[in-house]
Amino acid sequence: MKNNILLLFSTLLILYFVGEIFIRIFFPQDLQRYWVINEKKFGLSVNKSNYTHNLHIFKNHKAKYRFGEYHNRITLEKNLNNKDSILILGDSFTFGWLLNDKHTFIHKLQKKKMNYNFINVAVGAWGSSHYTLFTELYCKKIKPKKILVFMNTDDMYRGYNSGFYKIEKNKLFVKKVNYVDMTKDSKLDRTIPFYKFMKSTSHLFMFTRNLVYDLKNEPFYNPWSSEEYWPRPIAKYDREYGKKVKQFNEIIFLRLKSISDECGAELNIFFNNWVLPEDMIDENPNKQFLLYKKTFFKENNINFFENRLMMADLYKDPMKYIIDIDFHPNEKGADLLYKSFLKDINKILK
Repeated sequence: MKNNILLLFSTLLILYFVGEIFIRIFFPQDLQRYWVINEKKFGLSVNKSNYTHNLHIFKNHKAKYRFGEYHNRITLEKNLNNKDSILILGDSFTFGWLLNDKHTFIHKLQKKKMNYNFINVAVGAWGSSHYTLFTELYCKKIKPKKILVFMNTDDMYRGYNSGFYKIEKNKLFVKKVNYVDMTKDSKLDRTIPFYKFMKSTSHLFMFTRNLVYDLKNEPFYNPWSSEEYWPRPIAKYDREYGKKVKQFNEIIFLRLKSISDECGAELNIFFNNWVLPEDMIDENPNKQFLLYKKTFFKENNINFFENRLMMADLYKDPMKYIIDIDFHPNEKGADLLYKSFLKDINKILK
């Protein structure tokens, strides 16, 4: 009986190690926690500083990310710390979600302008309030010569909904928000023996865990295939809500301009036209601001650029430029953004 138990245990152990090796080679899993944390003063989401995330994986897309001291993604081996800094702000498109370094559009712009140090602090799901607050917290430390904001189609709603700024009597006040601390152990980590250890060490365990999750949950649908236009394809709001979003963001961008001026940095706003504002449904909370954006920035002496004409190919065949099921720009999409921004970047940084 004892020999049978030992034989069974040995067989299971061998099968586990064989399975672990097989999964590590052919289906590697991301064993690290998310690379984004919350700074303590206000709860703003930022990339971890001085950190390397070895594997971000989705379907057949794999990427590695490296971060510097300012929570910035680093895509060059060369040290440019002795060059004038350009602070880059934006969301996951600007970050380069699921793209390796050489394919991100910020890396390609950096390669064209090696006499500057592009500090890309973009974070997935950031909006207008996020990059305004980051500038408020870090601008004087980074001391950029110029600030480039790559504004995406959902940034106005995200900024309004974030809770970082509160308006009272037409004045803006910053406040701390409640957030889920992604660095803390989950309930399963605390209650199941060795669960946390296995998550951080075993590719086979994570493969099985993720497989069970996928079987229990409906797959994410591609927003471009929906009849309702991305961004925010499901959520609908009335026009009064859109008006509040518009008014809030007018104050936010004036705050960003003021902070940039105090920091001695020239502010430049880019809109990527990934979705044309006039094609958004009327209930889209971003639409009212986006339709008026050019006039607003001009009236307030804020440098504004958009790439609308250069994005024509995207509207003809969007699936060619996005990661399937995920919707972020793929390599072709990032290259399209790079080419569409290059001319104006050359003017700004000549």
